[in-house]
Amino acid sequence: MDFRKPITNPMLVGAIELLRAEDTPEHRRLFLDEVLKATFLIPVLLTPVPELGEDGRVKLAPDSKMQFPMLAAPDGKLFLMAYTDWEELRKWKDEKNQQTMAFRFRDYADVLFRKASDGRENPARGFIINPYGGNMVITREMAADWMARFSPN
Repeated sequence: MDFRKPITNPMLVGAIELLRAEDTPEHRRLFLDEVLKATFLIPVLLTPVPELGEDGRVKLAPDSKMQFPMLAAPDGKLFLMAYTDWEELRKWKDEKNQQTMAFRFRDYADVLFRKASDGRENPARGFIINPYGGNMVITREMAADWMARFSPN
């Protein structure tokens, strides 16, 4: 992955629009294929704030802590956020130094199914792609099914 290239997912955005317009098996499959190929922006809170190395790459301190902000659904369930590009992310928060990471589907699945150090399961019930735009919800159950059926990278 070239970290100098901005993250965009025009095919996924198009697949979301198609699925929203007409929910067919073909449109669902196209959406799934694009989700499995996509690279998303996920907001993150890193403490301490990382520094840029001489090579331009972010350097994390050995004691860095990472938190992923989540959105609460009306029923109180929490979801991670997945943005297809910076424009969509700015609909949530337009912050000059917004910390983000590049995540793929498998990264979301790893976070969703990782237990906390005290053994508790992650409170996130899934992730939402473009919550202030396309608003496509991928539940924990969907993620587990896709992992079992398609073993995405």
